[in-house]
Amino acid sequence: MVLANAQKISIELKRIDLIYTAIFHLPILIAVYINLQLLFPCFLEKGKYLLYTLTLSLLIAFGAVFYLILFDNWVDHILKGYYFIAYYGFRDISIFLISYISLTSLLHLARGWFKLQKIQAEQNKAELKALQSQINPHFLFNSLNSIYSLSLKDSPETPEKIIQLSDLLRHAIYECDSDFISLEKEISMLKNYIDLQNLRTLKKNQIQIKITGDIKNKKIAPMLILPFVENSYKHGIKSGAENAFVKIEINIAGNRLNILIQNNKGKSVSSTLEHKGIGIKNVKKRLVLLYPKKHELKISETEQTFKVYLQLEMGKESGIKN
Repeated sequence: MVLANAQKISIELKRIDLIYTAIFHLPILIAVYINLQLLFPCFLEKGKYLLYTLTLSLLIAFGAVFYLILFDNWVDHILKGYYFIAYYGFRDISIFLISYISLTSLLHLARGWFKLQKIQAEQNKAELKALQSQINPHFLFNSLNSIYSLSLKDSPETPEKIIQLSDLLRHAIYECDSDFISLEKEISMLKNYIDLQNLRTLKKNQIQIKITGDIKNKKIAPMLILPFVENSYKHGIKSGAENAFVKIEINIAGNRLNILIQNNKGKSVSSTLEHKGIGIKNVKKRLVLLYPKKHELKISETEQTFKVYLQLEMGKESGIKN
């Protein structure tokens, strides 16, 4: 309607002005359609930029020539009750075509970008679910066996250990659906895991954990620390290392979380272990997705020990995401 007003031949907008505007846009719309539906997928999206530029130039020239032929020859035969002339020359209509094609191309690219971002977000979410570290089933069976042994001895610890295992399963199955959960819950789950692992470990070799700082009102990605602890237990205490140990230090300073996990190595443990554990690889991917440029992970080893250092910036319970 704006263009119809701009191109009207009299003060008052008449039917002829609308007809002219519609005919004026016909070659432009054809050129825009060909660009978006043919040139974009055939050349631009495939990285054939030179071919795209050449064909687009030909398309603009074709559109301008089509406009001139349309008004100079065809319109009078199609609409015999009207008389139209081409107000614009080849150069002017080419500028119109370039403007329309440029604008629609930008809108098309913007729409594609937003669609891609949405797809990427959905893929990231799906990947996070797929990468969500699960508790090793061997650990569950071993914990049940340990609790069963306690029950045979009528140990007063039995009910407490059953509750710990129940809480651990509830955390893994239900509470880990969210990208971020309470750090208190995550620490509680980790302590339950350690207590249950220590059930079947000699007292001198039991997993040690030390926590300093305020864990309240903090948020963290669920099941983020456990794979490192599982890895240390498997290749430390469980590997038959002499004077085996797993030491975990967790320090919270403001919204910064510092985690240090150390264990010694058994003879059966091969080198470059950090690259072989599926759980560790998954955590690395989750860290990239959930803490972009807000985490630091270092995994090092010597002939006797493995060491994992993780530092990341946490969110707050108020709902601020990382």
